[in-house]
Amino acid sequence: MKRFMLIVLFALLAVALAAGQNFIPNTDELGAHNNGGRGCAGCHAPHSGGRGNGGDLVAGSGVTSLGGNEGDYHLWGQDISLITQETLQVGGGYDTGGHGYTVNFGGGQQWTSTSLPVISGIASCLSCHDGNVSKGAMMMNQSYEQAWGLLPNGGSQRGTHGALYGVTPIPTLLGNDGGTPGDYLNDHPVGPAANYNMLSYPQPLSAYGLTYSTGGSTTITWTATGAYATFLSNYGAPAVNGMVVDAVNQVPYVVCTTCHNQHQMNVFSASGSALGKIQGNAKGTYATYFFVNAPYNPGAAWTPTAAPSTTQFCRQCHFGVANEAFGITSVTTAF
Repeated sequence: MKRFMLIVLFALLAVALAAGQNFIPNTDELGAHNNGGRGCAGCHAPHSGGRGNGGDLVAGSGVTSLGGNEGDYHLWGQDISLITQETLQVGGGYDTGGHGYTVNFGGGQQWTSTSLPVISGIASCLSCHDGNVSKGAMMMNQSYEQAWGLLPNGGSQRGTHGALYGVTPIPTLLGNDGGTPGDYLNDHPVGPAANYNMLSYPQPLSAYGLTYSTGGSTTITWTATGAYATFLSNYGAPAVNGMVVDAVNQVPYVVCTTCHNQHQMNVFSASGSALGKIQGNAKGTYATYFFVNAPYNPGAAWTPTAAPSTTQFCRQCHFGVANEAFGITSVTTAF
C-alpha cells in the first residue's frame, strides 16, 4: 500500500511539473514602469505624444523641433527623434575587429515595414533609457528592484552570502552609465546585425537543431529538433520567440524587447507558442527580474543538477555553452 501511494505521489509530482509553475508576485508587476507615479501615460501619452508629456524632452538643450510622427505608434509619449539621428555601436568584442555591431535608425521615426522593429523595439526603449541625447525620462539611473530592496540575497544558499548584485547602483541609462557618454559598446548587441547567424558559438544555432522560416513575411516559424529540443524540455526559448524580422532583413534578429517585456517586471507568463512554452510545453507563471522576458530568478534554489534560470536564459541563444550542446541531458532548471 505504501509503495502504491509513493508511486501515486511521484505521478502527481510529474503532472505538477508538466503543468508549469504558478508564481504570484507580491509587488506590482509593472514596477519601475509605473514611471514615478505617472503610470501608463509616462510611456503612452493619451494625447499628442511627447508634446502631451511636456514638449521638448531634452532638458536645456535648446532643441525645440520634435519628431514629425511623434506619438503615432502606440501613443508613444517620449520624443524619439534625437535617438534616431544616432548611429550606435553596440556589443564591443562581438566581431573580429572588436567594434561590435552598428545600429542605424535611418535618421527619422517613420513607422515603415522596414524600420518598425528597430524603431519600436530599440529606439522607443532608448528614448527613455539613453540618458545621453535623450534626457527627459526623469530616471534615477538605478535599478528599481535594487532601489526598493527587492533583489534576492544569497542567504548562505549554496555557499553564497549577502546581496547577489552588490551595493553599487545598477545603471538604467545605457548611453550615460557613468562611463563615456554615448558609449554602447558595453551593451548587448541589438539590430539586424545581431541575428540568428551570429548568436551561437562555436557553431550556428542550426547545428544544434534550431531552424526557422519566414516565407517573406514578418512572421517567424521556429522548428526545434535534437539538442535544442532537449533544451526546450529543460527550460524553453521565450526570448528566441521574441526575435523579429522586417521587410528587408529576413534573418531573425535581436531587439530590446526580445529579451525584455516592458509590461512585466517580476513575473513571466508562459505562452502557448511553440518556443514560448516552458519546460517542454508547460504553461504557467514564473519569477523574473529586470523585466526579463523569460524565467530569470537569481534567488532560485539551484544545484549542480538544476541550473539557475539566469544561466539558462542566456543559453537560449548562446547555445554553444548549453549543457545539451555537450550531450548533458539530465541537468534541469531551478526556477
